[in-house]
Amino acid sequence: MFKKMPIRLRLTAMMVILLTICCVGLTLVLNFSAGIMATKIDAVSVLPAQEIGKDSNVIDNFQTPSTDMMLTPSEDAQNARTDFQFESIFYMLLIIVCGGAVTYYVSGKVLKPLDTLNSQIKNRTVHNLSETMDIPPTNDEIAELTHSFNEMTDKLNDVFMMQSRFSANAAHELQTPLAVLKTKVDVFKKKHTHSTEEYDALISVFEKQTQRLSELVRSLLDMTNMNDGFANETICVKDVLEDIVSELSHIADKKNVKLFLDCDESVVHGNTDLFYQALYNIVENGIKYNIDGGMVIISVKMKNKQVIVDIKDTGIGIPDEEKRNIFEPFYRVDKSRSRELGGSGLGLSIVQSIINKHNGKITVTDNENGGTWFKITLI
Repeated sequence: MFKKMPIRLRLTAMMVILLTICCVGLTLVLNFSAGIMATKIDAVSVLPAQEIGKDSNVIDNFQTPSTDMMLTPSEDAQNARTDFQFESIFYMLLIIVCGGAVTYYVSGKVLKPLDTLNSQIKNRTVHNLSETMDIPPTNDEIAELTHSFNEMTDKLNDVFMMQSRFSANAAHELQTPLAVLKTKVDVFKKKHTHSTEEYDALISVFEKQTQRLSELVRSLLDMTNMNDGFANETICVKDVLEDIVSELSHIADKKNVKLFLDCDESVVHGNTDLFYQALYNIVENGIKYNIDGGMVIISVKMKNKQVIVDIKDTGIGIPDEEKRNIFEPFYRVDKSRSRELGGSGLGLSIVQSIINKHNGKITVTDNENGGTWFKITLI
């Protein structure tokens, strides 16, 4: 029950309990000390008066009060002691009540920024996540909490925007081949008789567009099933890249692009097939988007117990404003050229997912000789 109370009431209750303990203890100590003092004073006050004479024997006639007289207080002393006890209890209760009221008031003032923050958080929706809340100038925990909340909403807003772009791009990618197929069928139905060449052309279009849909669906499944069957194998990076270079050599020859490989004997742990797919996509893109007579330079080295894979090309490059978005699903830097070369916009997104799955990091920068430089860091 105490944990379910609001912080303001909880803080007030704790202060009231603390004040009660302190005041009760202080009251008991004061009453005990006052009782002893009152007994001593009362015993002295009841001594009979003695006439002081010149005879030195007066001192001998001085009567010391008996023990019974000192321990038996008078009626006035007893009444005074009772009044003191009642007054001390009254003031103790008064201090507890006033202390609780002051604590409740002060805690309300202290927690007011928290109430304001709570109201602002309640008003947050998907539509106003990009709005930043004002950070209080107090530089306390509430200001730090507001700053953390702003960072969280910025990240959530980026995710929502990415999800929105993903949905729109996915719908567009799926709609395009379907629209082509529908258009071809509508045109084909307008004629009652068709030649063999027209049938062949229609079948060719169907084959091309269904293949495109199939690859798109397969890529989406690859992204969603990335965690299924992930094996922790020992992978020799050099062997993987040698296989990739050998397989892509015919494409590089057609594009008049030269492949250079410089690898040490570094090994990583993960899924060989997924790791192969990630490096294959990057090298393939380096060939596809390269210039005539260009190069793709691949190097692998161990540095500070990390495996560094650098893949540099001398191609068309990526504008700076586009670099932060190229790993988003369905994102293309040059949409017309990507479609011409058969890209779906999912390649680099899958690459990043695979690298992250292998506890790695991938970054993209400009190559010093023109083109693009992909750097993969694996632990």
